[in-house]
Amino acid sequence: MGSERWKLYFKFSSIDKNRINGLCKLCNQNYKDKNGTSSNFLKHLKRKHLVEYKQVFIEEDEGLPEEGMFEGDDQPITELSTNKFKQNRINKTIAKYLIIKCNLPLSMVENNAFREFIKECNIKWNPISAKTLKQNSIAAFTEKVNKTIYEELKAVDHLTLTVDGWCDRRCRSFLGITCHYIDSKMVPQSCLLDFVRLKSPHTGENIHETTERILDRFNMKEKVYKIVTDNASSMIKAYKFGLSVDDEIIDDDNEAQLMANAHTTFNAFD
Repeated sequence: MGSERWKLYFKFSSIDKNRINGLCKLCNQNYKDKNGTSSNFLKHLKRKHLVEYKQVFIEEDEGLPEEGMFEGDDQPITELSTNKFKQNRINKTIAKYLIIKCNLPLSMVENNAFREFIKECNIKWNPISAKTLKQNSIAAFTEKVNKTIYEELKAVDHLTLTVDGWCDRRCRSFLGITCHYIDSKMVPQSCLLDFVRLKSPHTGENIHETTERILDRFNMKEKVYKIVTDNASSMIKAYKFGLSVDDEIIDDDNEAQLMANAHTTFNAFD
């Protein structure tokens, strides 16, 4: 009961050897409980200060042992491990919802106003740099997504790529590769395979080598049926040769028939 976690929202004083008094620092209400127990204080936080309750006691429950142990765990929860868990959870939430889903820049975490806002939500949060967030949280999400894509594409036999390259205002070159396919339920799907910085000159050879590295990572090079790009000379040179296709030659009549069959299939789902 005397840990820093509790002192964050309560000021404790001893009434006698069997009872303690806890003054809530948020609303100045006094609550009493038996020495060594916590139910009254937890109930107060949960009923009157739910946000703070979730922040501090998200891992706990009123039925947990009073010594602050995880249920079924033999090791006590230390202040250090608890704070580290919360720090990682907040950072992952920032990465998932603000950086990835809201498409906000990584540099936002270094903005003083943003840091003050997070501090208001959780005063124990330690500010991090954009570089740290990228190396830890963003990298973890990227690895997870890549594994999901890899498993999904295992069942795909043929697919199409769209490739686009461009430069930003600082004249840095980038290449984006998107994969398109039809899943087992005949539903068109697409996913971004990679978005990479082309640090070397964006010649046809470099674009081709970068593409092959990405395709090899997903073990899908032999599945590529067509590649769609703009008409830039480097793009044409990159994909005009080098990607293997089936030896079977499809003449115009057969291709037209295949397209007609495909349209018939899709119309059945309208």
